[in-house]
This record gives sequence, C-alpha cells and structure tokens, in this order.
Amino acid sequence: MNFTQMRRRIAKLLGLAMLLATIHFPLSTAVLAHADYDHSVPAADELVLQAPQQVQVWFTQELFRREGQNSLEVYGPDEQRVDLDDFAIDDDDRKLMTVSLPPDLANGVYTVRWRSLSADDGDDASGEFQFTIQSDEPTAEAAATETPESTTEAAQPSPTNTAQPEQAEPRQTPSAADTDSEVSETSPDQPDQGPGLPCLGSSIPLLLLLGGLLIGRGHRYRRKLSPHARRGQNY
Repeated sequence: MNFTQMRRRIAKLLGLAMLLATIHFPLSTAVLAHADYDHSVPAADELVLQAPQQVQVWFTQELFRREGQNSLEVYGPDEQRVDLDDFAIDDDDRKLMTVSLPPDLANGVYTVRWRSLSADDGDDASGEFQFTIQSDEPTAEAAATETPESTTEAAQPSPTNTAQPEQAEPRQTPSAADTDSEVSETSPDQPDQGPGLPCLGSSIPLLLLLGGLLIGRGHRYRRKLSPHARRGQNY
C-alpha cells in the first residue's frame, strides 16, 4: 500500500466521521432541547413523614416564561387538586418551578403533574411523579372529622350515670296499732315488767260506783230489819 492510497483511505474515514457528526448533532440537540424533570423536593417516590408546605421541581433547562405554557399541579389520593394554584418560576434560578400546598395534608399518595417550555429552543415537555405522606400526627381533616364524634361521646353520660334514680316510695303515716307494734318491736331490750297493777286513775269511777251500790243495799237492808228489831226490843 503506497502513500497515495493511505491518504485516500484517511480522507474517506474523515468524511464518514463528519457525516455521522452532522447527522448526530441535530438529533442530540433535539433530545436535549426539552426542559425535562431533573429532581424535586419531595423527590419522586419519596415517603415523607410530614406534609410539605411547597413542591419544588428543577428541570434540565431554563424555562421560558409564556402564559399557559408552564404549570405545576398537585393532586391528592382522591384525584382532587390540592395545591394553592400559585406556581411560579424562580427569578434567580429559571430551572426551578414551585407551587404551595395547604397545611396539614392527609396521609396518602400525591401526584405532581408538570408542563415546561424550554427557553433554549421553545420545545415543550410534560410529565408527572408521585410522593407519599405518612404522618403519625392527626391531620386537620381527621381532627375536623373526629371532633363531632368526640364531642358527642363526651356529651353522652357514662353508663354509671344513665341509670334513673330510684323513686322514693311514698311514706305512709303509721296507725296507732302499727306504732304500738313498732314500739314493742323496737324495744326488745326493755325488761318484762309483768302484768303489774292496773291504772288507778281508770278504776276510781268503778270503785265509787261499787261503793254507792253497797251503801244503798246496806240502807235497804237496815230498813227491812228495823221492824223485827223493834219487835225484839218490845219483847
């Protein structure tokens, strides 16, 4: 192989390399032209123990500010949008886009959907990623849901207090016989005094009556005997 042939081969190889470079450069430029997702806080598929106040997403290229071309939205486990709709492109770092979140989000899987417009060539891109909130503290929604139940439970009386108080039975006025029986029953320790003497106060009228009868009979008896006595005296 002479020097001329070697030069021709080298020229062919250089031409082929330039051709491949010419074809590859537009393709690589087209691929790198999109402002794609680079990293975020919270990160994609991250498990956070506390609800974040903001979602921050960095892109591979600076973003072009054009109304309706860039967006950052967050959706909850029920596919309802939960962000505060205040997404913005950072003035100091135009690769950064942020959006705020309400406080005390409930536990669950959240989806971040983004759309970007590249400032390099004006190409747009879109995508999404997810993160999970798993907090041990009760959220505001859970507290609001549990408060009526706890208030209802607190308002309900305890089982020991629900029993209706027993109504007092009406007191009956005891009769004389019941009083005497109660006295006799409630005084078991008094000594037995036996029959005793009858009450003199109650027997005085009876004695006076008996005395009057005896005196009257005595006077009648004397009247009957007086004639005989007189006759005996005459004899």
